[in-house]
Amino acid sequence: MSGPRVHSGEYYRLITHGFVHSQNDPMHLVWNMIYLFIFGVSLERMMGRWKFLFVYMAATLGAGFSVYLFDYSRGAVGASGGVYGLYGAFFVILLLRRQKEMARLFILLIGIGVVQSLFHPNISHAGHFGGFVGGALATLLIIPFVKKPESSQPQQQSPQQWLNGRY
Repeated sequence: MSGPRVHSGEYYRLITHGFVHSQNDPMHLVWNMIYLFIFGVSLERMMGRWKFLFVYMAATLGAGFSVYLFDYSRGAVGASGGVYGLYGAFFVILLLRRQKEMARLFILLIGIGVVQSLFHPNISHAGHFGGFVGGALATLLIIPFVKKPESSQPQQQSPQQWLNGRY
């Protein structure tokens, strides 16, 4: 993601930066893939494949725009913006499901990660921020189309249903 190159017409860089990675820090790629697996699998199950893809791409695009606006000359590369978008999506879902204690804990963990990343000079904070916001906003857009979770309490069953194998 290069601000001057996007400005000169290479708009595809707003998305493609999220699908290439720097060779200087292979552990950054490894951690991105671990977090993508952890949050991606859960969110894909909650939202469905196409809605998840929409949220991830919106987060990657949000990261690209944020880097373009706030870190124009430096640029960025990597999947971190999309991963932070999944954090934003997860946070929105926690809030909408009124799981405030879990949302607080989640934001605390994200905050710890942000503070840790301040000590790494090659981290794109603008990309992380834009991805988080892009993922959160995209989730708010699609949430009316996501099926509500089933009740966590099991249905009451009569002994006759149980004996007939309808449980």
